[in-house]
Amino acid sequence: MRNIVLVPAFALALTLALGAAASPTPTGPAPAGPALTSPPHPRIQALIAAMEKAANAHDTDAFLKPFLHDSSLVFVINGEVIHGWDALHAAQLKWWNNGKSDAVYTQIGETQFTDVAPDVVLTTQRIGSKRTGPDGKPATGQFAVTDVWRSGPDGWQIIYAHESWAR
Repeated sequence: MRNIVLVPAFALALTLALGAAASPTPTGPAPAGPALTSPPHPRIQALIAAMEKAANAHDTDAFLKPFLHDSSLVFVINGEVIHGWDALHAAQLKWWNNGKSDAVYTQIGETQFTDVAPDVVLTTQRIGSKRTGPDGKPATGQFAVTDVWRSGPDGWQIIYAHESWAR
């Protein structure tokens, strides 16, 4: 069993996300659409399932569709901090060799949901990965993914994500 620890940067991002979710914007608070009127877990799980399908097809655009498409997106992976959707898109294309990767991803266990606020949900998953390594030999691994989802006018979107490989 893997222990998930909130590091200071993650805690700060979560605090900022909650503040942004609870604070009105210059044009007022985000409208309460369908995402706020019923439990969000099935909708978010459907987005996660679509992301897994896109990941296994190495379709960067489909995989990143649920991510917030602006410069305020934060993605942390193994100590590297990526700011903004454009930078994450470029990194994901590189990681998947422009769609030519042979990586296969499988979720291990169930997605864990933590309701932080009516319009903010935290998800945590464990993912297994199989691919051909740089040396041509099969490589396997596991990593943990934590996403902060926020509901807004465009539905549920990931505003902050953190991935770390198990050693």
